[in-house]
Amino acid sequence: MSASPSSPSSLKSLVRRVLRGLNRPAAAVLLESENLLVHTPGPGAVWPRGSRQAVAWYVVGPAGDVVDIELVTMNGIQARTEAVLATGIQTHHTGATVTVPDLAPGRYLVLVTSASGGLDAYSQPVTVTA
Repeated sequence: MSASPSSPSSLKSLVRRVLRGLNRPAAAVLLESENLLVHTPGPGAVWPRGSRQAVAWYVVGPAGDVVDIELVTMNGIQARTEAVLATGIQTHHTGATVTVPDLAPGRYLVLVTSASGGLDAYSQPVTVTA
């Protein structure tokens, strides 16, 4: 019999996964009651245009929201959406496969963001290639 998403054993498993991620210096963040942590793509990811790529996250706290996945560039502290990769994904699914659009080669961040604005998380930089 498998554990339900809110059972003590599945919550312990989630906490262990999040703590493993946080033990890596690049992923060290302070988690609050509701948080999202993008773990895929990881450091050094290279995404060729037109390829299918995994985006995955951990969620801590209630997972009732839906998220969108975007490729963004940063101008100082301002994020600029360059492409919307997916919309309306249930947060508790903790991942999706996306197709890399025909963007200019360069460095981007993957933003996983909730419609309510309550959950937002950025990936490590991703290099999009031709």
